[in-house]
Amino acid sequence: MKFSVLGPAGTFADVAAKAYLKTQPLSDISFDYHPTFDQVYQAVSGDDIGLLPLENQLDGYVSATLQRLQSADVTEIGEITIPVNFGLVANVTELNQIKRIYVQFKTEGQCQQLLTSMPDVQIITTSSNMISLEKFQNGELGDAAIIPQSQMADLSVPLMMNNVADQDDNSTRFIIFKSQAADLEALSQQRLTTDQFKAPLFVTPSSNDQPGTLYDILGYFADNQLNLVTIMSLPVKTQLGVYSFYLEISGTREQQAALFRTLRKMTAKYHVHLLGYYAV
Repeated sequence: MKFSVLGPAGTFADVAAKAYLKTQPLSDISFDYHPTFDQVYQAVSGDDIGLLPLENQLDGYVSATLQRLQSADVTEIGEITIPVNFGLVANVTELNQIKRIYVQFKTEGQCQQLLTSMPDVQIITTSSNMISLEKFQNGELGDAAIIPQSQMADLSVPLMMNNVADQDDNSTRFIIFKSQAADLEALSQQRLTTDQFKAPLFVTPSSNDQPGTLYDILGYFADNQLNLVTIMSLPVKTQLGVYSFYLEISGTREQQAALFRTLRKMTAKYHVHLLGYYAV
């Protein structure tokens, strides 16, 4: 079985994948590293699994992941949260000598204090932290990069700054998924390995949306004492003014029947795109 993650080895995604396997041991796993979100997503097929970042404590949800989940035929089977931190490396000796800095698009939002202290530096956004490192290593005098703190020990450059994130207790939540459409009926029979569950899903109203739609959607869960821990709206991209709502529901194993009864009832009025049901 392949486990597709953002690579190479040593990235936060790699650390998260290995941490997940300690909680959910799987046999015959081989890691399949890819440099971009899309390549990770596309590489998962059959019985393979993949891992993508979903939410950062400082910078919020990862839109690149949510946009794929919005229409993807996937089943989330779990999640894992790990601490993350970053360091800065540069091929000059002083911060004021830096001319441009490479930084991954989500990392940028987690290191704003450092970046705003260098207003004259050109910020070049990359798709992964390891691409930031690669571009820095192949760059020119005056280049710098923000990279995972774990990569700092293997480098020797003129300027190195540890722990440059805006908070020391930063963390990122990752999802683990299979390339199979989540089956509501099959998941409703799944037994949890813990007492707590999480169920992520998208709910999309019809095109003739009316005032009070969100209130109505939330009422389904409130009426059944199901806890809503996340709500976000995303455009459906096929028509202006139409949005999907990304929701995460949490509860206990005693609420499993109530959850799936509620989802079945909602399908009569809304498009419900269930993404998974798993123990946490």
